[in-house]
Amino acid sequence: MKPMILALGVIAIASTGCDEIVFEPAFDGTFPSNPVTPPSPSEPEEEDDPPTPSALAMRAGDAPPGSDYRTLEDPDTLLLFFNSDVQECPPTAIKATCENAPRWQLILTIPSDLAVPGLIDLSDRRIFFTESLSEATPSCALGGGAGTGYRGTLEIVTSDETSLFVKLRGAGMRGQAEGDFTAQRCGAALETAPGG
Repeated sequence: MKPMILALGVIAIASTGCDEIVFEPAFDGTFPSNPVTPPSPSEPEEEDDPPTPSALAMRAGDAPPGSDYRTLEDPDTLLLFFNSDVQECPPTAIKATCENAPRWQLILTIPSDLAVPGLIDLSDRRIFFTESLSEATPSCALGGGAGTGYRGTLEIVTSDETSLFVKLRGAGMRGQAEGDFTAQRCGAALETAPGG
């Protein structure tokens, strides 16, 4: 048997021009014809990717009838809704609960004179915020708050009739609301337009 295996090795070397082929003996002294390939390491189970956060923008004057935002003095006040889930116009405030965790939302109310391209310090006392957060922990963590003056910065990079491109930095929500967003504008004219 050994001469036959050596002959096969010589033929393999002669025909392929490769380096010497080594046959490893099994524990019982035989030479297996099909070497065992080591099992590949098991791949980690794929976790569901969290939804991509979304953002919507709206003028206070375009808020739905009955909304508290309609009572703002300046109808051109900019409302920005940052949300852990995809939103649709008109945006609404969510209530984060243990049943819908994990979920978060940040709403910024920006006076019209600040709502222009450039960097906005969110600690400005004229800016109103509302945040809501639920985390899927064994005991369910809930958080949130509302008030004037926030933290971090908002940069309005570009703005047109249909959207704003903004960069939100250091704004809390445990880093979840931080990032670059294209905020679709919701407005009376856009909602009644064909295909809008």
